[in-house]
Amino acid sequence: MKRIFTVLSALFLLIVTLTACQGDENISQLSSGADNSSGSENMKTFTISEKELYDKIRGSWLGQAAGVVWGADQEFWYAGVTMPDDKVPDIASLDLNGVFGQDDLYVEIPFMTAMKEHGVDCGLDVIAEAFKNTKFGLDHANKIARENLIAGIPAPQSGDYIHNLHCDDIDWQIEADFLGCIYPGLVSDAAERAFELGHITNYGDGVYGGVFVAAMHSAAFTAQSVSEIIDAGVKSIPEGTKFRQVMDDVISWYDEGCTWLETWQKLQDKWDKTKRCPWYANGATNIDAKMNAAYILIGLLYGEGDFDASMRISMQCGQDSDCNPSSVGAILGNYYGYDAIDAKWKNLDMESTPFSYTEYSFNDCVQLNYELALEFLEKRGFENNDGVWTLSTSNIIEPVEFEQWPDMPTLSVEYRQYGSLVILTATAHDINGEVNVTWQTGDGTEYQGTLATHVYSEAGTFTVTCKAENVNGNSTTVTETIEVTDASGITPPQGSGYRNLAQDGLILCTVYEPTGSGAKDINVIRDGVKNGSNEQQYDTYAGYLGAHDEIIGYIFGGTVTVDKVVFTEGMHFNNGGWFVGETLNVELLIDGEWQSVEYTPSPRYQEGNAAANYGAWFETFTFSFEATECSGVRLRGTAGGDAGFVGVAELEVWGE
Repeated sequence: MKRIFTVLSALFLLIVTLTACQGDENISQLSSGADNSSGSENMKTFTISEKELYDKIRGSWLGQAAGVVWGADQEFWYAGVTMPDDKVPDIASLDLNGVFGQDDLYVEIPFMTAMKEHGVDCGLDVIAEAFKNTKFGLDHANKIARENLIAGIPAPQSGDYIHNLHCDDIDWQIEADFLGCIYPGLVSDAAERAFELGHITNYGDGVYGGVFVAAMHSAAFTAQSVSEIIDAGVKSIPEGTKFRQVMDDVISWYDEGCTWLETWQKLQDKWDKTKRCPWYANGATNIDAKMNAAYILIGLLYGEGDFDASMRISMQCGQDSDCNPSSVGAILGNYYGYDAIDAKWKNLDMESTPFSYTEYSFNDCVQLNYELALEFLEKRGFENNDGVWTLSTSNIIEPVEFEQWPDMPTLSVEYRQYGSLVILTATAHDINGEVNVTWQTGDGTEYQGTLATHVYSEAGTFTVTCKAENVNGNSTTVTETIEVTDASGITPPQGSGYRNLAQDGLILCTVYEPTGSGAKDINVIRDGVKNGSNEQQYDTYAGYLGAHDEIIGYIFGGTVTVDKVVFTEGMHFNNGGWFVGETLNVELLIDGEWQSVEYTPSPRYQEGNAAANYGAWFETFTFSFEATECSGVRLRGTAGGDAGFVGVAELEVWGE
């Protein structure tokens, strides 16, 4: 790393000279920590005072606060693009007390309190139990891991790719700052512990995000340069992993003389499509740990030791633009210590305001983190003379265990059962491209595609198997057991005469649990209200699913004769809310098979895949066709926009 900012002085090895950055001035340091290295070729011995240990831990927490508050309002605003210089928030305008509501910090506290109660080296199961019992909102790998733990899936399986399709996401990387602060200068200890605990929520590259951050924190206590800090983080990651390849690429581009913007673009071009988060599998958003860790690395490299500049560059890389500068600020805050950080970053209540969902103030967290570090040093038997610790560790940084999510599609399955009728829905994605989905219903019937409907002809216990296969021939299989106690089918349509049959059917939809801003009760599509507010339309947004088949319709318990579908769109958003017009089909369930029918639209449904093409919200379209006997009706087409979803205010099926 030829260009990394390095400030060393052999003349003043034991003197620490810290200058906090003012405006555009760099923070500089002659020596970080009291590093009295000695011993054999492969061992080093160094000292650190308890005063310095506390100052560095406090600086780390302040750095976390600075970075997360600075970038909070831009989180994921800049996805797949960099943040322009004129959009970087003015530091003077920040309310630093906003940190107390930031999950980037308060999620760490349950880990620390569990260690306080059960010992700093307590087992994985103890930490997992504390995490399971948290009540705050969570997302991505954290959310799924906690749900797994509650469901009885223990750690480390709670973070494994088999049970947690978000295992490559950024979660553990965000939460590992406190952990590195427990192991001052003991990089391998920090890395191994981060690898162990990371499996509560993540796996493979997702775990390595936390290892990378924790190792750099540990190194920051004694490092003589930012280069040395980065070196510790990178060497803790096994060669051959995707995570290590990304870090090596960034460093290589830096060494070649690329600007940070050029490095960002090379990173985007080579690695953006390797993300595997099922919610952001398509579209521009990328919450992948290795990609966001690269933004941390870019900030540390190109910031060249400047506290403000390093955070700003990391923030301007976009995506998780508060978590990444928070990690950068935390590592540099540790490196320089609290006292050296500019006073403009200290304008927050450190004594009385607790972090959300806790009773811990800023200073309480610092004190707890400090006490855990002291406990670890005592348990390791290091020497303490009048508050000065003498530590020894290997000069050689060994990587943690090699671990990678295999080449296989992500696959999640859900089903809805109505007596003997089962609606099967699969969500599948693969970074290699197309995925082939096959269903076996357990009674000899097979279906293709992500959505299938099946009626069992007799009662019994059936094992439904869903298989997703990628273009390389690798597959993922999920099974579900279905109990059928009544094979009489669903209730036939009630009433007679030509009418809207929507109330007589069971709703068939690709997405039953949307996460967007529209109504969560799918019955709004047949409540008779065709216009109005967001709450009166159902949109199928469930993260950035991208282009995929979207289906919405009804299945009936008997035969009906229908001749038109009346579709009232919901709202359009900049990232979706429509069917891609030229893909829209009307399909009828005839003799157990879905068949497309020729229809006449009135007015003509729009075409293209941009919000500007789709006119006003709550527009009604009638699709007329020859009267046909069937037992189900649905619309099927490609979900529109970058996110891939459809808005529906009302769906009527007319017949008798």
